[in-house]
Amino acid sequence: MSPRLRFLAGDPALRDALAPLLLDPARAGDALTLLREQPGHRRLVRARLASGQLVFLKHFARRRGRHRLREACKRIFGLEAARREWRALVALHARGVAVPEPLALAELDDGELVIATRFLEGRTLKQTLAEPPTARRALLHAVADLVASLHAAGWAHGDLHHGNVLLADGYVWLLDLQSARGAHSRFARQRDLGELDHALAGSLSLSDRVRLRARALGLARPFSTDARRRLRAVGRASERRARAYARSRMRRARRPGRRYARLRVGEREGLRWRRIDEASVLRALADHAHALANRSPAVLQRGTRSRVTRVEAGGVRVVLKEWRARGLLRPFADGLRGSPAARAFRGGVGLRARRIGAAVPYAFLERRRLGLPVASWLLLEDLRPAVPADAFAGVLDAARVADALASLLARLHRAGIRHGDLKASHVYLSAGAAGLEVRLIDLEGVRFARRVPERARIRELAQLNASLPDTLPDALRCRAFERYRAAAPFRSPAHTCLRRIVEASLARAHRWSGHGCAIARDAGRAGSPLRPGS
Repeated sequence: MSPRLRFLAGDPALRDALAPLLLDPARAGDALTLLREQPGHRRLVRARLASGQLVFLKHFARRRGRHRLREACKRIFGLEAARREWRALVALHARGVAVPEPLALAELDDGELVIATRFLEGRTLKQTLAEPPTARRALLHAVADLVASLHAAGWAHGDLHHGNVLLADGYVWLLDLQSARGAHSRFARQRDLGELDHALAGSLSLSDRVRLRARALGLARPFSTDARRRLRAVGRASERRARAYARSRMRRARRPGRRYARLRVGEREGLRWRRIDEASVLRALADHAHALANRSPAVLQRGTRSRVTRVEAGGVRVVLKEWRARGLLRPFADGLRGSPAARAFRGGVGLRARRIGAAVPYAFLERRRLGLPVASWLLLEDLRPAVPADAFAGVLDAARVADALASLLARLHRAGIRHGDLKASHVYLSAGAAGLEVRLIDLEGVRFARRVPERARIRELAQLNASLPDTLPDALRCRAFERYRAAAPFRSPAHTCLRRIVEASLARAHRWSGHGCAIARDAGRAGSPLRPGS
């Protein structure tokens, strides 16, 4: 029985040209070019018609398995992704918004829906952000005007990020409209702009993003009180999107999916990043065991609870950290919160999703007894030749180090993140084109919340300060504190917080002696455990 094709909407003149390509793609040859495929979801194809016209085909696979009931309900009410996108394309194209011209909507006999649009050759906004500042500013103005035209037409995109904005034929175009919907509320517009702002945060400065927000909202300088309120509302929407995105990434790091694959080695189970194959993980584990057995120089730490080696996995230098549960209570605690390797894996994913520098977590494994984790292993990116913050002397400029650490702490605490063991040896620094790149290791204690209490902030500031050697001058420490306080203000008076940080630093009796610091001298007279200088 030959396959069937049913055209649901579009230009009747195109049907005869499209039918052979859709019904028998195997015989189409080079008339069809696969651009991208997400198995079981989408397939993007460029088609060349007999007339020479280029057409873009977007195939929406029919969802099966556990999605069958949900998809059946959507089909009954016409809410399938393909139909939603088709309706949005037709409505916005008619209103003059720059979207690909809709040509046809068809259904194959297996239930797959196909949208045909005019093909646009170009680059996404994500690929063009490295343009020179003058060209980039004109580009951002065009993007803001496009978003403004979308909202003026009474629509919200619903998934507005820099991968869904295309530059082609001298214009900017909106793509991927299956989440678009009619929306006239200010909240929907703020959400759209917040999603775009979040996507651009890793590539553009705050000032550039504020200009884009203002132009898209039709606000002119000098900003009125109401205009500033609207701009801040977009900023809050961007922060909400950042939190939701990070939570989504962390949920995905708990189970196999597109990014992570199940990993099983004997009695040990876990996940691996798909870029690292299972054979490479096995070799890294074997090299780790061999280095420990032979007391190799690759062994970095051999403690009662954890052991660390430097090995390779798939040609990538990694650090392999192994934990053994000690005592009777720890396995029960780890059964509730996850093994150290699993926590570190998710912590690294969460930090990187929030654009905070952290070593890449490649894989983790854990061995369980009676359902409780008794041992676990983590493959983490080896950050060499970056240097730990407590070994910067003679390698990096002290002022830049102090500023970079203040910026890191402010970003962590503003995002509601606690590292849990924020010593200088767990912060790695390397010189980059835009300044010092700061990245974190020892991620098993990382915790995410809506806010970090002031007491916890002071504890982490003191821990980092105490672990930095005296080669970082006290004047730079004070400047770093002021920079941190400007970015993440305290409720308590500044001098009170600073004194509490100094006293907590001295109580740790770590690397900072406190000599030359007036507050430390006062604390010493008050009986605090002031160390002699090194």
